Amino acid sequence: MARTGAAGEAEPLHRLTARDLESLARGGGEASALAELVRAEHSHRLLLLDVLLDTLARLDGVAGPLPAPGRAWDLLAAAQRWAPEAVRELLNLPETGLWAGQLLDRLHHPRPHDLPLWADVGHLHCLAAVAASRAGLDFSFPLPCVGGRVELPALGQVRLPARTAQETAVLAARAGAVTVTSPGGTVRVPDEPARPGPGWLPLRHVNLGLPGGEPFRLLLDDLGRHRVAARPAGAARRLGPETATRLIRLVQEGAELLAEADPVSAVTVAALLRTIQPMAAHEAFRVRSASSSYGVGGLALSLPESPSACAAALVHELQHSKLNALSHLFPLVEEGPGPGRLYYAPWRDDPRPLNGMLQGIYAFTGVARFWSGRTRLPGGAHDQLAWFEFALWRGQLVRALSQVGTDPELTRTGVRLVEEVHTAVAGWADDVPGGEPAREAVQLAGRLAADHRVLWRLHHVRPFPDDIEALAAAWLTGAAPLLPARRQEVTAERRQHHLDSRAVLARMALLDPASLDKLRDAVDDDGVPGVTGADPADVAWATGDPVAAEHAYQRTLLAASAPPAAWAGLRLTLDETGRNPSALRALTAVPEVVRAVARQLRGRTGQTADPVGLAQWLGRALAEDATSGEDRAGL
Repeated sequence: MARTGAAGEAEPLHRLTARDLESLARGGGEASALAELVRAEHSHRLLLLDVLLDTLARLDGVAGPLPAPGRAWDLLAAAQRWAPEAVRELLNLPETGLWAGQLLDRLHHPRPHDLPLWADVGHLHCLAAVAASRAGLDFSFPLPCVGGRVELPALGQVRLPARTAQETAVLAARAGAVTVTSPGGTVRVPDEPARPGPGWLPLRHVNLGLPGGEPFRLLLDDLGRHRVAARPAGAARRLGPETATRLIRLVQEGAELLAEADPVSAVTVAALLRTIQPMAAHEAFRVRSASSSYGVGGLALSLPESPSACAAALVHELQHSKLNALSHLFPLVEEGPGPGRLYYAPWRDDPRPLNGMLQGIYAFTGVARFWSGRTRLPGGAHDQLAWFEFALWRGQLVRALSQVGTDPELTRTGVRLVEEVHTAVAGWADDVPGGEPAREAVQLAGRLAADHRVLWRLHHVRPFPDDIEALAAAWLTGAAPLLPARRQEVTAERRQHHLDSRAVLARMALLDPASLDKLRDAVDDDGVPGVTGADPADVAWATGDPVAAEHAYQRTLLAASAPPAAWAGLRLTLDETGRNPSALRALTAVPEVVRAVARQLRGRTGQTADPVGLAQWLGRALAEDATSGEDRAGL
């Protein structure tokens, strides 16, 4: 595989038919469209490697004690002549893209790193050695050995006694036998590399067989250095046998559930998914997952609490992979010279730029489609949860789409994508629940969508100080309020706020009310065990006592440093009880103004104004149909 061959393979244009592009733009993707995406992504990967090798060739001594990168490429080319499919599989690994992309970033933006550059470059040597051994070649080739560990991509990890933190080891292949030797000893890789052996840890596999398709298997990578998710949560940690078995079973059951509830996503799993990297466990209903534009087809995943949660996470991250691959063919955003607009993303704690919004919209279009299909399956306790999730994400998609459709930075393909997703989401408008429990779940989803938006505004929307001073003066003199008409500033706070805490409690109430009762008994001054960001007032609300919750929120708001969540909680309880519509209007439309005026008054007088009375006073300045502050805030 000559270097010019790599670039040459990537030169032909990859074309999507109008039908294929429409199916992808709507959040789905027919088999032909996905197959073309996979081919195009292979070309993109070859170009990425070509750029990397050109960059390395201009640097002296970049491989340190290892052979020059060109020699590793020559070995890879020799392997391709005998085993082209094995080489293609290795190059298409998500981890190969992660390595190449992250190494290019490192070369272009040097910064302190815990891995020597030569050992990072040496992953190319590891790829070449595995390819050559799979091709049945006899050879020996030096590889990086870091902390006594040698990475063999797609196979596993050799573990040797380490003399130094970074050294070299030699992989030798003779008549099909593969050994790795370092100054600390020699390890023979088993003839069946999937089996463990002395000094050898194999990668595990997830075997999947979906209806109508050929069985296939995924890599479960809990060993490799090149991670989808950032450390510490995404760091490689070898799973214990029981945890690994449980995760594999959940992925299998989640994929089977997709085949029933969302066949479109099941096809995507078969076409794109190649690697799952385990992440550190997290709280219930807060599955951690991640993907990367460098590693299309790979995802990181913490242990989900159920097959449904696993299916939703698979859909979410594969939608990202699909859109990343599509954007490698057709850019969706053409960024202007300025910083760009920040948007309210209803699925995140922080404001997002346009490209991030498109990624979220596309991901949650798949998530909503899955939950829509899940509502049609018999599921007992999961029925209400399915309706809740479907209604929540359908409504949030409508809100997000209404924000981005006219952004001038959208390319023609970006505009097409927004239009097609809008069509897909509009097609769910007739999906309505038949029973009272499901209708209650849909109503709950609407209340919690508003709760998230109010919390987001409290954290990120900043009124102008002069306006707040004028309102505080009006309150103190008994004058009527005049809400500011000027655009407010959106700030991008990056801290985790856990704006979904009440939604997590709501999910617990829908799926297992008894567990929520137990949680109520375990609440203490340190918070709510297992639900970071929640407090006792939130648990009172979730267990069906909005009056007690309202009193608790009000007590919190009388303190000098009341958190934003208490203002949003007060709004939520007023919404449920129907008490004081004027206060509800203000806390829904301009919660950041209510909070800012309250803080201004406390600073002036040393006393705390009645939270409901203040919100009621401000609410009188709003029209009775004011339920959103987006026009006023310019969001």
